[in-house]
Amino acid sequence: MTNSPFQLSLQTTQGRSPPLSAQIPSSLTPPVTPIAKERPPISTPSRPKDSKTEQTPSISKENAGTLQFTDDLEICHDDNNRSEEFGRGVWSIVYKARSLQRAQPTLPGTPPSSPVSKSQVLAVKAPLRRDARPVLSAEAITLTRLTRTQGHEQYIVPFHGYHAELGALVMTAIPTSLATYIEEQAKLARTRQPITPTMFDPVQGPASYQDLARKLIAGLNWLHQVAGVVHGDIKPHNILLRPIDTDGLSDVPAFPYEPLFADFSATVDIPANADAPVDTTRASMSSFTPPFTAPEMLASLTSSEIAPTPASDIFSLAATLLAAATGDLLLYPNMNHRLRLEMARAGHQIIDFTRSGVSGSRVPRNGPAVVKDPAQRIATPDWVELASA
Repeated sequence: MTNSPFQLSLQTTQGRSPPLSAQIPSSLTPPVTPIAKERPPISTPSRPKDSKTEQTPSISKENAGTLQFTDDLEICHDDNNRSEEFGRGVWSIVYKARSLQRAQPTLPGTPPSSPVSKSQVLAVKAPLRRDARPVLSAEAITLTRLTRTQGHEQYIVPFHGYHAELGALVMTAIPTSLATYIEEQAKLARTRQPITPTMFDPVQGPASYQDLARKLIAGLNWLHQVAGVVHGDIKPHNILLRPIDTDGLSDVPAFPYEPLFADFSATVDIPANADAPVDTTRASMSSFTPPFTAPEMLASLTSSEIAPTPASDIFSLAATLLAAATGDLLLYPNMNHRLRLEMARAGHQIIDFTRSGVSGSRVPRNGPAVVKDPAQRIATPDWVELASA
């Protein structure tokens, strides 16, 4: 689901809002677009040793305790006193909220301290249905570990902790998603006078697109090589854009945002041993969104022995970059759902499919990240070098 940008400012309400737990609807019907499938463990290639990357995870995966959110939360409301939402999916709904720091107790015989006003705009990802609580709990464990891994600040959404009572994740509110940005750039491109020299450029312009691609590929390399995880559900909707403060910068980036990976509900660990089975319990309720899902992953619709791998992440990011280049989130436009799913199952032809579309001139002729055999896809360290060339 795409969302329009919003200002990072507090929403005042009449009086104090009721507790967050009292505001979460109990009768919401989840969307049906994503396709969910439970998958048992199978073997997957071990995480490759990257001699170029010297960083290592700073906390043991087995001993990571879940980061807890202890401040009070207050949901923001619109002028009609309805809870403000950033979006919703199959398992969760994301509310706009603010934090209210709890007053610190004072010792007997000492005067009370002056009240401290500390409020921050947050995104609260709450369960939309009862069976979603284990999924969010597992995602909190993953986010805790990632947050304690060196270099996380520039690659993942800031995580503030797990609200145990609500079964919710508390994160920094980020202005917009890559999906929204792609739609906005496509709309701008349609308003420009078409000229031959630019018809082969990505809709946002070549310099901005190349900068975006470099940042996203570097982030995926960090997930695989440093954090040691497979994201499992990469798509434009799960990438958030944090504006870069360009004040005082002599070299303004061509793409003035930091793309941050979000939604780790489908994440699995990359085993250190190639023969070790993948623990898919954390991703047992994950969702697929064709055409951003690798074709071998779509086999899970008919086969129960499949799990996300680094290669499937690479395919998904390549499809995301194709959507950014063309300005089309569907990639296969003018198709019904059944035909789009069939084309997604033949995902190794994704470049040919998109080149035959309206914006096909903006698509490259080949791509080492989308070949049919997952073992033959480019690895992230090599992709980083290619993107930087």
